[in-house]
Amino acid sequence: MTTPPIRSSLDDTRRDKAFPQLDARQLSALESYGTRRRFAAGTVLFNEGDRHVGMFVVLSGSIDITRGQGCEDEHVVTHMPGMFSGEIGMLSGRGAVASARAHEDSEVLVVDETALHRLIVSHAELSELIMRAYILRRVALLETEKGATTLIGSRLSSETHHLRQFLARNAQPHTYLDIDYDAETKEWMTHFHLSAEDLPVVFTPSGQQLRKPTNRELADAIGLGPEPLEGRQFDLAVIGAGPAGLAAAVYAASEGLSVVVLDAKAPGGQAGSSSKIENYFGFPTGISGQALTGRGFVQAQKFGAEVAIPRKVASFDCGAGKGTVAVIEGGERLTARAVVIATGAKYRGLDLPNLAAFEGRGIYYGAGFMEAQLCAQQEVIIVGGGNSAGQAAVFLAAHASHVHILVRSNGLAASMSDYLIQRINATPNITLHTRTEVVALHGDTSLTGVDWRPADAPVQLRPIEHVFLFCGAKPSTEWLSDCLTLDSAGFVKTGPDLTVAELTEAEWPLARAPMRLETSHPGVFAVGDVRSGSVKRVAAAVGEGSTAVQLVHLYLAEQRNEPTSQA
Repeated sequence: MTTPPIRSSLDDTRRDKAFPQLDARQLSALESYGTRRRFAAGTVLFNEGDRHVGMFVVLSGSIDITRGQGCEDEHVVTHMPGMFSGEIGMLSGRGAVASARAHEDSEVLVVDETALHRLIVSHAELSELIMRAYILRRVALLETEKGATTLIGSRLSSETHHLRQFLARNAQPHTYLDIDYDAETKEWMTHFHLSAEDLPVVFTPSGQQLRKPTNRELADAIGLGPEPLEGRQFDLAVIGAGPAGLAAAVYAASEGLSVVVLDAKAPGGQAGSSSKIENYFGFPTGISGQALTGRGFVQAQKFGAEVAIPRKVASFDCGAGKGTVAVIEGGERLTARAVVIATGAKYRGLDLPNLAAFEGRGIYYGAGFMEAQLCAQQEVIIVGGGNSAGQAAVFLAAHASHVHILVRSNGLAASMSDYLIQRINATPNITLHTRTEVVALHGDTSLTGVDWRPADAPVQLRPIEHVFLFCGAKPSTEWLSDCLTLDSAGFVKTGPDLTVAELTEAEWPLARAPMRLETSHPGVFAVGDVRSGSVKRVAAAVGEGSTAVQLVHLYLAEQRNEPTSQA
């Protein structure tokens, strides 16, 4: 049998951990969580795209795992006795990224989704073994840069860029074919009678064709989106899946609360687009923002939090009686006894009339591996002087021919960590331009040039096609509809920052003052970058998210008229 593609990307140590073989004692421990079933050779256990697929543990016989469609099926691995199926997407009921078929007459232990969650929480040894295997399998699938979900588009298209970013940030295996660079796209275009005006097009594992889909349409078609939320009730709704929101979800779900996490795009928030974070406690060699927040995403699911992505909260009803109602784009409504707002902040754009025309095709608000490929061996501009800008500059310098950092100030010391400044100074293909700003963008279908203006010097035209914006912070609070008290910049005010006059105007109904992270509405808390006065660091966001859960418990106990003592 040939070496499976997924396993070829794993070294021997990772391979053993990704495809472990359970011993008799471990199999015996699993028995109480599953049901024994027999399958004849050739029986399909599940197909790519099927949702809520359980774990299949082979007791006798063998199971083939494949990816792809029809005659193009690609062998992934054959599970022998003691081995088990699945990968990390199973924990959230996502569509399967592979198919399973009995290779021969086999007996398996079928552990359904509910039992698997119970197993992972209650059995420490098996939990660690299964979780590690599932994570490594998803990583290996992503490293192949292939999948049954196929996206055809152009790197000059902002719509294509946004779909690629959505799939990548959600760690969804897929194949990307560029009409300008991949010869096989012509065959696809001819066979399916497609024109350039139809792009981007996505082909799903079930064979469905999606022309210019929205994130939600794409997610629902490939089994990435959540189940319907209409009318659902939760103890806690967390709005935003960045570090603060995920931390809140992990602690709340691990303490027995029913939790839903809502996010319009992907886990990670602004931190998820960071190529490398080197000053986060416990990671001396650094970790990418996507890897760090991806672990938080998995933890939240492990403890039973329901993560609904992509689901954008369009409005917020603070006057809903005992429960606060969130209205999701599309009309779905859910109720929560308490809410944690963790929607973060977005980088501000430049005050240029044609900026929007180049977003996704020359103007970017994050610098990940996908963007690095787009600007390989080209000059790039980074606008901004904070840590995110510094991390992006160091990362892109390994791919671009030259990186220009533009700041309006006289230097970086006031806004960037010293270790990043030293790294920038030591990198020969990074140049810092102080007191300099971008004043014009040029191009037709994509960005082709930039005018920048140094202080007390004439405007310079540079033929640079890629500009990364990491300047300022605009809070994501427009959806609140005057429901909560905000500061002058639009950030949510909490706790002691709320004045008596503001609480009076908000009709604060309780005898006590708002708790430290509580907003002008009881039971609604704000954490992370969206909160007025917060420290804009990942560690601070995680701390606030976890702290908010303690306050949620106090609030819920208060609503039940239980005696409490606030720590």
